[in-house]
Amino acid sequence: MNSIPENTLLNFKDDTLVSVRKDYDLEKPGRMDEAVDILVEWLKKQDHFVKKEFAREHLERRIIFSKGSVERAKVKLDRNCTLKTLMPTFYENINFKNDYKESDTIVDAILPKLTDDHYRCYALKCFAKRFDNGFTNYFRFSLAMIEYISAHDYCKGLIAILDYRETNLIEMIKKIDITELRHFITLLTEGYGMKIKSMHIIHTSKAIDTLVTILKQCVSAKIGQRIQVHKDMESLHKFVQKDVLPTEFGGDEKSIFELHDNWVNELSSEEFQKYFEAIKAATTNEMYRQTDKFNDEYMGMAGTFRTFLVD
Repeated sequence: MNSIPENTLLNFKDDTLVSVRKDYDLEKPGRMDEAVDILVEWLKKQDHFVKKEFAREHLERRIIFSKGSVERAKVKLDRNCTLKTLMPTFYENINFKNDYKESDTIVDAILPKLTDDHYRCYALKCFAKRFDNGFTNYFRFSLAMIEYISAHDYCKGLIAILDYRETNLIEMIKKIDITELRHFITLLTEGYGMKIKSMHIIHTSKAIDTLVTILKQCVSAKIGQRIQVHKDMESLHKFVQKDVLPTEFGGDEKSIFELHDNWVNELSSEEFQKYFEAIKAATTNEMYRQTDKFNDEYMGMAGTFRTFLVD
């Protein structure tokens, strides 16, 4: 890939491609092509992969999201396909434009502008007072966005910003299924290889301490140390530059409501739905995997998710 294609949802800086590659020692001519070639040849030998052919641009982004490591990209691809096999509920079809009722109370988006150091921000503003339907559809929407940026983005990782100031946090905590949340975060970090640079939560009540405790049970110790709580936007702006943030977050970007609608429309489009159907079929057939290899990599018996999570 010689340049990053223009995109209606995601903007890039003029030096993003070169700068991100340079961080991983892949900026010299031919280096990225060599890395992708290695990944292509490796895929051909993976008998347990249902889908072995991916666009070269997709594989390049896998390498970038794996911090430039081909070996790490192999592991992430394997885990992504395996986790899709083990957790199909996250990939059930839903018409986001018509049936995603959570849009009335949970408004989120991956933001258009990159930070100066080429990180992408995710922002969420929640108004919900009750959570009778749980969070499964929200996780499905989030993973659809992640699939989109896996195909189109070029960045070093994510910064998450969660505004819960207008949320009934006690009711929300009651409805959190810790197992489901852990599975979702495992998919995000281990399946897609998303580096979470930091997580910023905006809330003023003491109940936020309980939420942070729950989150720390579901993420690695390293990510847990990156969780920060803010009482107002001024505090947030010390860590996240204002020009990338929506107006509701005190920034210069479009409204979070408009950005959310743009994502709903894109993820509901015929083009993306066709792509999503194809990419979610990238699963594994464990009958063809070497059991000892599965045990070595996932620390458990083949086909059991409980032991897989030990990692």
